[in-house]
Amino acid sequence: MSREKIKVPGNVYEELVALEREIHFTLDTQDTVRRAEDRGYMAAANWIRQNENAYKVGFSWGFEPEAEEPHSTIRDVPERTEPVQRRTVSHPPTLQASRPQPQPGRSPQRKSSSGSGSGNGIIAGIKNWINKYF
Repeated sequence: MSREKIKVPGNVYEELVALEREIHFTLDTQDTVRRAEDRGYMAAANWIRQNENAYKVGFSWGFEPEAEEPHSTIRDVPERTEPVQRRTVSHPPTLQASRPQPQPGRSPQRKSSSGSGSGNGIIAGIKNWINKYF
């Protein structure tokens, strides 16, 4: 018998490697199966349970995945396409703010709004507030 690594399915190999990093598994297959199940490595636990002799050989000589899949490589990068042009909402033209007409019975100095007026600044707003309340 030659010293070759035991070939296992890809998902089992990944779980065996992760299990080996977390625990130092032993030749006691029942203990290793229990620890694999405790950590959620069900594929590895089932494979060890079904292939005890292969596990014992792989424990000494190592494991390798069955399919030679390249790990951590870019696969099938899609071709670059032009970005989709998005529609924008057209806003209606802004209406010019009309100044309110003075109401009958009120003096033109007093304004009913407490705001700063139409673009007259902070000082105009303060004057409007003073005229309104004093």
